[in-house]
Amino acid sequence: MSGRRILRGMAATVTGVAVIALAGAGVAAGIAEPAPESSPVPPQEVNVGAAPLTLVCPPAPVVPTATSGQDLDYDAQFGTGGGVSALSSQVAVLGREGTPAEAVGGVVGTDGESVDAEGNLRLLTSSEAAPVQLVAQPSGQDTALAAGATLARSNTGDLRGLAAGSCTEPASSAWLVGGSTEPGSSARLTLANPGPTAVEVTAEAWGATGAIEDPQTVTVPAHDSAQVLLESVSQEPRLAVHLSVAGGNVAASIQDTVLNGLAPAGTGTVTSTSQPQRELTIGPAPVDTDAGSATLRLVNPGTKVATVAVDVLGAKGSTSLGGAQDLKIDPGTVADVALDGINTGQVSLAVDSDVPVTGSVVVARKGQPSQNDPAQRVQDRAWLPASTPAGHGVLPVVGTGNFVGSATIALTNTSEEKATVSLRPVGENGKAKDPVKVTVPAGSTTTVGKDLNLSGAVAVELTGDPVLASLTLHATPDSGPLIGLLAMTPDANTEQTVNVRLGRF
Repeated sequence: MSGRRILRGMAATVTGVAVIALAGAGVAAGIAEPAPESSPVPPQEVNVGAAPLTLVCPPAPVVPTATSGQDLDYDAQFGTGGGVSALSSQVAVLGREGTPAEAVGGVVGTDGESVDAEGNLRLLTSSEAAPVQLVAQPSGQDTALAAGATLARSNTGDLRGLAAGSCTEPASSAWLVGGSTEPGSSARLTLANPGPTAVEVTAEAWGATGAIEDPQTVTVPAHDSAQVLLESVSQEPRLAVHLSVAGGNVAASIQDTVLNGLAPAGTGTVTSTSQPQRELTIGPAPVDTDAGSATLRLVNPGTKVATVAVDVLGAKGSTSLGGAQDLKIDPGTVADVALDGINTGQVSLAVDSDVPVTGSVVVARKGQPSQNDPAQRVQDRAWLPASTPAGHGVLPVVGTGNFVGSATIALTNTSEEKATVSLRPVGENGKAKDPVKVTVPAGSTTTVGKDLNLSGAVAVELTGDPVLASLTLHATPDSGPLIGLLAMTPDANTEQTVNVRLGRF
């Protein structure tokens, strides 16, 4: 082998080794040098759009009898005559900017009919005894602005009263605090299912001494409703019910009918109240202990004793309710707190508890001696559920100028700063009247005066600082005063966007 060939081979070998060495150095350098940090992609906000709004109104009251299909042996005091003499279910859809979007309404279980627009209003009215529903399409990117109520009046008989109940959105969970199932009382639970599938509803109930054993389960077919007489489950002087729904949503209400012997003691409608919480607000409600009683009802569904303090928010500000600053409510029980000693007028209640509770207020009005039992005076009753202050909502105005003599609006400011609220009545012709601005001092309740003209109004839109608002309905037949209460329905529109973040899965 020549020396030149040997040298050439050696050069090739050295060159190959150098290449391998350089490659290894490059890998090592890559390991030693950290990879550049990835910059996350900011989340993108996606508008998912508004959904249609469904409101379902309570049914008309009916006399509880043994023909109710539940094999109950009622005492003879029921069935003394006198049914509902006037009935109206009414839902108003207000335009946010112009004519509101389309809406369809009718009895639950029917196809319903299109609700015509008149100006900036679509108004559904019905005299059907069954639950009535309205489905309103979105207004642009917003949920429809709507509220409604069922109002039933009877001047005589077992159903004597002015039963007012708000139309509510179907939900998978609902609390109803009100009613009684002791002898002489009836609590008729209505479950309305406007959805396309059957649902199974489990009803848990609590009474004065504890939870009622064996929760009831009811199957409600699609586009249908079912009723349960709760006196068939247990006899309780004080009642609270929690509904859990599997497979969909229901709208629920309780017809509360009471007799004192043969004397009617009122028929009221109990609608859903706030979920149990530590801070609860209820009102405004008209308290007048000379004209009748007023009672706060609270349920403690938990396993620990609730220690409760109640403050009264009235015209002159906030004061403590005497005897209710260290109130103990046993676990799983329902307690009634008399509102005696409160100055006459519209008031709200602020409940502070160390464990979650919920509740409502019932107001009673005394009338003339009963024709069936002159030793007893007839009465009427009205329930108002707990609610949360809202800065935008609607009060339905039902029956004025027809079978309601007058209506009064009251506002409560639960905050520590003064609140300013604008109230805009809307007439049946869809035209809005001039808004009225009301200032409510901190921690107090204000009754709106004659500056607000409700003549011909079917709804009142409220905007401004968050407040509690209610409508008190009055009627005065020869037998004595009747009363109904409706709370403001908050604007159902909520944030319709979601944040979408890109990443590996």
